[in-house]
Amino acid sequence: MTGRRALERTPGRPSTQAVREHKQALRAAKQVRKIRSRRSRGSSVLSFGAMLFAGALAVGMSLPPSAFGPVASAETVVADGTILDVGPLQSVEIADNVAGASAARETFTALSWAEMLVLKYGTRDYNYNATGGSIRWPFPTQVKISSGYGERAAPCQGCSSVHMGLDFQPPNDSPIYAIASGTVALSQDDAYGYGNHVYINHGNLLGDGTNIQSLYAHMQHGSVPLVSGQQIQVGDFIGLVGRTGTATGIHLHFELLVDGVQVDPFRWLQMNAN
Repeated sequence: MTGRRALERTPGRPSTQAVREHKQALRAAKQVRKIRSRRSRGSSVLSFGAMLFAGALAVGMSLPPSAFGPVASAETVVADGTILDVGPLQSVEIADNVAGASAARETFTALSWAEMLVLKYGTRDYNYNATGGSIRWPFPTQVKISSGYGERAAPCQGCSSVHMGLDFQPPNDSPIYAIASGTVALSQDDAYGYGNHVYINHGNLLGDGTNIQSLYAHMQHGSVPLVSGQQIQVGDFIGLVGRTGTATGIHLHFELLVDGVQVDPFRWLQMNAN
């Protein structure tokens, strides 16, 4: 076939260029499948190897060194081939004082809250000698003092944490006596506060120009025979120890005032009782 007809393509048959491009596409697809297959096999082998390594590591860490053979001394090879023994592996020495320190710590003890309060507030010395002179203690013999003057742990709700007097704690119904001669400034029986209480003015008792006043509180209801303005002598009967007003127990709350200001009654009586 020659001429123009030879150059024309037969109807229904693909051109040579199209056939060539189709074959190239098939070869490329085949190559991609081979690459993917090799990657899949490599990934499987890598995962299996990682699993084997993890298992071997776990077993190795759980077994003692002796499971792999006897534990030998560490050795060092020097340049001329001589083997030097440098001693046993993992040798640890513990000093004797380490165990001693541990034992000492075990001797520590804990204090209760009550014991801590006693250490803080209950270690004051309230020993005194009762006297029979012109200035006396409110009892003829020494009695227990349960709370002193100054800072303290409040014994009840509404009780003060700064105590302005002394709390004497003799047996119930114990008689209370005037510490010095003077005049009854106030005798009052209340349900709260000081309860049944008495103030006595002693005037310039020490001769130094200061005015001395004493207070006796929480006495039994109806036990005080005194009235305001009454003159009394040192050692006269004041009332009976009780628990009236705001009080947590049977006791005498005693205060001493110098020019209207509360001072430490224990210190003042120790200095001036005769």
